[in-house]
Amino acid sequence: MTLFRVLMSAGVVATLAPTAPAMAYGRDGHRIVCDLAYRFLQPEARAEVDRLVALDPQFDHFRDVCSWADQVRSSTHLRTAPYHYTGQDRDDPIVDPEDCAFNGCIMSAIDLHARELVDESNSDAEKLEALKFLAHWIGDIHQPLHVSINGDRGGNDIPVIWRGERHTNLHRVWDSEIILDYMGETWPWVEERSRWSYFADELAAEIPLSGSEIYTTVDPIAWAQESHNIVRSRDFGYYWANAENTIEPGDAYYERALRISRQQLKLAGVRLAGVLNGLLDSPADGSGGFETAID
Repeated sequence: MTLFRVLMSAGVVATLAPTAPAMAYGRDGHRIVCDLAYRFLQPEARAEVDRLVALDPQFDHFRDVCSWADQVRSSTHLRTAPYHYTGQDRDDPIVDPEDCAFNGCIMSAIDLHARELVDESNSDAEKLEALKFLAHWIGDIHQPLHVSINGDRGGNDIPVIWRGERHTNLHRVWDSEIILDYMGETWPWVEERSRWSYFADELAAEIPLSGSEIYTTVDPIAWAQESHNIVRSRDFGYYWANAENTIEPGDAYYERALRISRQQLKLAGVRLAGVLNGLLDSPADGSGGFETAID
């Protein structure tokens, strides 16, 4: 087997595809990320993931736990609401730990739940919860509008007429509309709730890592910086947007956005697998483990 180590984002981007970076993530997006990650888990890590998920009365498979954090953010886990995102001042292009709010952000949440997953003093129930949160955060941080500019709730306040027909907002476009449009247009004969699996298979076939062992250093600052660079780019259509003016992205924007979304889904899946392998499995050369820039 080849030992493939994912340490720096540039290397992953170059390995996975020649296109520019990008994003996506409603329920189908998170399911795709976790389904891709599961395919690249090492046996020991996969066994531990399966063991923990088997304890969950609500879910039967790892891919299905990955939207759970959205279900509980407004009910049983109110404290986690700030963990889904981070925001930057408009004139601040650099992401650093100080950008986290006093009550946490997506970067500190990745660090927190990675630590809780491997804390031997935690119960299995606590480790299961940490796994569900960690899988969700790594999906979210690759949807660039979860690392947005302060003031418009990650694009939720930016009105959009999507492809000339649907009134929505920019965050929803990148969370779901791009993915749903692609799946609906590509596999219209497939039942809507099952299309995600076709998309996951298609993306998996584009990841040239079959037979590789993937171990990824936990690096939420670098991942957030990638997403922030994307949202500030001209093609993204966000940096200059405001709540007073409706954006009307057409098919050209959709095609660019789809390339970005595909890339980010693959990147998130590979990184999630690498993180879980590093936390729950030990590579042959002993170089796995937990490192992070968040204190």
